[in-house]
Amino acid sequence: MGGDMTMSSRILMGLVAFVGALAPQALADRYADYWKPENMARLMCTSVHINYLPTIKNCMATYQEAVIEKSAPGTYFSCCNFANGYIGVQELANKREDGTPVRVAIFSIWDAKDSGDNPHAAPEHERAKLVQRGENVRTERFGGEGTGGKSMRVFDWKEGEVIRTLVIEKADGEHFRQVAGYLMNPQTGKWELLSCWRVQALRRGLGGGCGFVEDFRRNIESKQYERRATFGPVFRWDGSKWYPATEFRFTKDGNPNMTINCRFNPARGYFSLATGGNIAMEPDFKVFETKPLPQSVTAPEPGADVMELIQAPKLEIVEYEGAGAEIR
Repeated sequence: MGGDMTMSSRILMGLVAFVGALAPQALADRYADYWKPENMARLMCTSVHINYLPTIKNCMATYQEAVIEKSAPGTYFSCCNFANGYIGVQELANKREDGTPVRVAIFSIWDAKDSGDNPHAAPEHERAKLVQRGENVRTERFGGEGTGGKSMRVFDWKEGEVIRTLVIEKADGEHFRQVAGYLMNPQTGKWELLSCWRVQALRRGLGGGCGFVEDFRRNIESKQYERRATFGPVFRWDGSKWYPATEFRFTKDGNPNMTINCRFNPARGYFSLATGGNIAMEPDFKVFETKPLPQSVTAPEPGADVMELIQAPKLEIVEYEGAGAEIR
């Protein structure tokens, strides 16, 4: 998944950049038989997406909330897949010695141009370069679905908790931009940096966005387990005003398995996505349909703490030794 590909193309190819080193079956080869529909149907759950509409011009920041209702080993809940990256949380395929799941937050950015899938092939000047990473965050380059920079940290999220993420873009001279991903720490109520990357400014703005649920374990057994999450509220910032997402489009990848659905969650007031297990399609929200939120659904705009991050100066480059924290 290189920088010149569309968001929908990236989604259809799996969106698994970060987990390749941790789960070899998850490493995508976009030119192999792995992505044939019959192989996808045999190995894994269908990836499902909820697109945030309407799309706004000049999106310079995006704020989103998600609540995970059901998870399983090897699941990625992306809070926002934007034009050249994504941010969200995962339950990894492995467990700790005491049997507890390893749960993490991730933020990944593609290089500006598509140089194939070898992370070492992209010319230095075209690579996403790390500006800063947060405490206890691991950063490195990725390949296998295009190339870029990735960051991950242990984040022991729980089902039913509200997960809040934020992505901000800032100009960094005429030819570059910074893209930073933040995660709200529910214990402290503070925003924490995952990572910030400097990328060639072939385009400006974060583009459209969507949430998705993906099975990256892909070991045949994994498709037996249900995964579900509710996405929203979602707000986008154009430099002067917040725009809420008021319509949501339900889409899927090329996997023919139809154990999927999207339905309204009255407890949250937004739509939930589910895949795997014995899930059945909801008759009133079919795949590739778009539905508006009820007019009664409203949410407060992001607060002063978010605006402080948006209005702060661009981050200064920090030199690091090594990749950072271990994920375990």
